[in-house]
Amino acid sequence: MDTYTKTLLTIITVCVVVVTLLLLGSLIFKEHEDDYSDVEEFHEKLEYIIHRIDGAEERFEQIELTLDKLAQ
Repeated sequence: MDTYTKTLLTIITVCVVVVTLLLLGSLIFKEHEDDYSDVEEFHEKLEYIIHRIDGAEERFEQIELTLDKLAQ
């Protein structure tokens, strides 16, 4: 093979490798991007738990006030 053919083959090979790496990278990034739905779901569950804890805290305060009134 002459120098021109080797150079052309090298350029084509490099282009194929670069395109392949870009496609694989975009697939990996897309899968990683989809993982954020779990984080959002977890955040919603945490908000629900915090809301329930706040409600329980208010009820405990009411019970404490009632017990203080009964103790007097």
